[in-house]
Amino acid sequence: MKHFALWPLSQASESCFGHESWPVDLPEPQSWLEFEVVDMVEATSTLKAQGYALLVENRLEPWGQQVTRFLSPEGILIGVTYTPWLRD
Repeated sequence: MKHFALWPLSQASESCFGHESWPVDLPEPQSWLEFEVVDMVEATSTLKAQGYALLVENRLEPWGQQVTRFLSPEGILIGVTYTPWLRD
């Protein structure tokens, strides 16, 4: 493992929805997991084709990372990311 992080729910909510409160109509995630991919467009398209409801779709974060996020059926906040500085 090269990287590890902890993320408070308020920050996850801010990143996904633009405010610190998790929406009451969505189950609160019990954990958070991200997968680094080579092709964000392909990964996002695959998730959509499989019927996942995306919370964030191929968005460029202010720090330069691209991300797509969704809630898994198990209640895990999943991120599919492309992080340029991990590529060097």
